[in-house]
Amino acid sequence: MQPSKRQKTTAKPHFITPLTFRVYSWLPGNPASIGISVAPLLIITFLLTRSIVDDPTNTEGDFRLSLIHILLTALVPSAYAYLLSATKEVAHSLEPVFGRDAKNQLILSEIGKHSGWKLLLAAFVGVLINLYATALTTVGSDPWVWQEQSLDARWMRILGPMFCGWMGCLFYVLVAESSRLSSLSSSIASIDLLDLQPYKPLIRQGLTNVLLVVGIASIVSLFLLEPGFGTLLIQLSILFTLFASIGLMLPLSGIRKKIEKAKQRELNWCKDALKSTRNQIKSGDAGNQSFTEVVAYKALIESIRNWPFDSPTLARFALYLLIPLCSTFGGAFVERWLDIFVP
Repeated sequence: MQPSKRQKTTAKPHFITPLTFRVYSWLPGNPASIGISVAPLLIITFLLTRSIVDDPTNTEGDFRLSLIHILLTALVPSAYAYLLSATKEVAHSLEPVFGRDAKNQLILSEIGKHSGWKLLLAAFVGVLINLYATALTTVGSDPWVWQEQSLDARWMRILGPMFCGWMGCLFYVLVAESSRLSSLSSSIASIDLLDLQPYKPLIRQGLTNVLLVVGIASIVSLFLLEPGFGTLLIQLSILFTLFASIGLMLPLSGIRKKIEKAKQRELNWCKDALKSTRNQIKSGDAGNQSFTEVVAYKALIESIRNWPFDSPTLARFALYLLIPLCSTFGGAFVERWLDIFVP
């Protein structure tokens, strides 16, 4: 019995490559191009179905909402697959920096792989959010009675749980993969504060996470064009902002700790050097030049941010957060233009 107990305690969780990523790897092209190709195919299928089944209960509002559901169904799984692919590339490009000890090699081997039951749980949470959103925004009919739904609404009832399930997986993978990158960067033995260029891929991954979350949020923001979605979108805006912030900062949290510790060591050295130089100056054994150089070096170290973000990175993050707002105004402008110029 004792060996079996020991075997249980040392057993590793079973990680698998997500099915969506395997499908996207099998298809030609990258996830972005696949998503762009899937969207028009779904829209054409939707329009053909609409022309064949002439449902008088369809409304312009349901038509617009169905198109938004189609866009999200094409975008979210593509973003999910792209995130897995991008994280693997970043992790392996930084392998020489992270080192080759057994723990790091284990984490690297798990990049892009996840526990099946955790993915299912994340997808289930996403479906629950969709059910909540459907109940909150449906007016004039019972959303759970199929016979009471128009053709457009039925498309929404089918596509909604699908893209929300993928969205739950996307957010779970974003947190899990970012945490792995943070663990890898925490294992760095030493860091050169004057050369942070080797860690730029971590910043790029953080911005990629933000762009994917904001890209989804920009499509979701189009729901504001229909009445009754204000409360839901306020709640979703908080959720998207939270995950965008996590996606930006979590991959860099490990390197931030390393930078903070390295800065403290250098500042302690500067403090000791200043004391030593001061004593030499008082005794007349040294000039002011050495003291000035230490002060300048101390100021340089203090100017280095603990978070390795430069001004362009912060500017891009701010611009990314404006994309959903621009999307909403752009959608409203297009809708207004169509109302004026299209009879």
